[in-house]
Amino acid sequence: MFEITSIILAAGEGKRMKSALPKVLHPVCGRPAIDYSVQLAQKLGSKKILTVVSKLKSDLVLQHLKNFKDLKIVFQSSPMGTGHAVQSCVTSLNGSKGYVLILYGDVPLIQEKTLKQFLNLVSLEKATLGLITTVTQEPQGYGRIVRDSSAKVLRIVEEKEASQTEKQIQEINTGIYAVKTDWLLQTLKKLKPHPVSGEYYLTDIVEAAIQNREPMVSMTCNGLGEFLGINTRKQLSEAIELMKDRLIEKWMTEGVTFIDPRHVYIDSDVTIGQECVIHPQVYLQGKTEIGKNCVIECGAVLKDMVVGDNVHIKPYCVLEESIIESEAQIGPFARLRPGSQVGKKARVGNFVELKKTKLGAGAKANHLSYLGDADIGAETNVGCGTITCNYDGVKKHPTKIGKKVFVGSDVQFVAPVKVGDGAYIGAGSTITEDVPSGALAIARQRQVNKKGWAKKKNSKS
Repeated sequence: MFEITSIILAAGEGKRMKSALPKVLHPVCGRPAIDYSVQLAQKLGSKKILTVVSKLKSDLVLQHLKNFKDLKIVFQSSPMGTGHAVQSCVTSLNGSKGYVLILYGDVPLIQEKTLKQFLNLVSLEKATLGLITTVTQEPQGYGRIVRDSSAKVLRIVEEKEASQTEKQIQEINTGIYAVKTDWLLQTLKKLKPHPVSGEYYLTDIVEAAIQNREPMVSMTCNGLGEFLGINTRKQLSEAIELMKDRLIEKWMTEGVTFIDPRHVYIDSDVTIGQECVIHPQVYLQGKTEIGKNCVIECGAVLKDMVVGDNVHIKPYCVLEESIIESEAQIGPFARLRPGSQVGKKARVGNFVELKKTKLGAGAKANHLSYLGDADIGAETNVGCGTITCNYDGVKKHPTKIGKKVFVGSDVQFVAPVKVGDGAYIGAGSTITEDVPSGALAIARQRQVNKKGWAKKKNSKS
């Protein structure tokens, strides 16, 4: 395969998005749209990756692109069309060999296998220029591919300049090209602005190749799906839906069951083990990793979670940036805040919230508790209504509870405090001092019953 330099055009203003966020940064299944193009260029082994951004309103894009190594930013001085955007790369292309692959930061759905097939075709045909076209029943808004009687490409006509007959053509230009670098550099120098719009059209390189009888090849794909550009909120929603369907199909192929695939929402970086069962209205976000044989029930939201094998997550749990070890049970209606860890075979029940808390193997917190900044040992039972009072109004403080501790209902641990292994905490206690191993701690006033009190009170009223 020849050397590849990839150019990613990302200078569009995105006015139709009506957003302060540049359109290439709008997320598609958990990643900004432009990430897909950059990662695709990397997977194809690009020698250089040039990303063209506008000098206007580019701060957010530049800040984001710093996350990628070996990426060169090229500025387009003013919005003068796709041809002008590629012209902006001329200096950066000096010394490059092979071919230039032109991609777009707002076209996230194109797949690696499609581009590999395209580049192989260009190589096989030894073409100076290759382009990808597609056939769609809704060609509105796209340039039409005009061919002669032998099916050779004659020209690309923009919709606003197309005749009524040409507008009926359903084969459209995707805008994706592979062009010999030396020929592209020569041709870019000759591009002229459109007499009406004043813009430089990249499609003019196709006309130049035809006029000069350069070897040219086109690859036609069926359907607009992979080549959908995001210019409106509607197109963004369509891209998200298509990407989601692709991801779910991928994981079903890997042995995951989705009870209702239409109503599961999954990000691109999520991984799921075999034999998992995912119920409707589940949100799997960020870089969540799910082990094998897990059940995730209706309404659960997982973000950047690590989940072991054979875990059961019951309905309506909200789980973030935490670890759940194998065979644990979570919920229903549980919340794990960032930095928590639930040990093997441990149980976190309904309306229990953990924050920066480690719950040891086999430990249980089954009902209505808040456990923050706590380290709770294996096989400890945390009773209903337990609270770790971890905040004194200025600082957070830890609570450490040992192994096989029994905590009665409605207990408050006023941190910092430690409880030794095997201790018992009486129900209703407010623990302000450390509890030794094996001790029984009771911190409440003795009950007093005043006989006849109610009768005396009522007689005075």
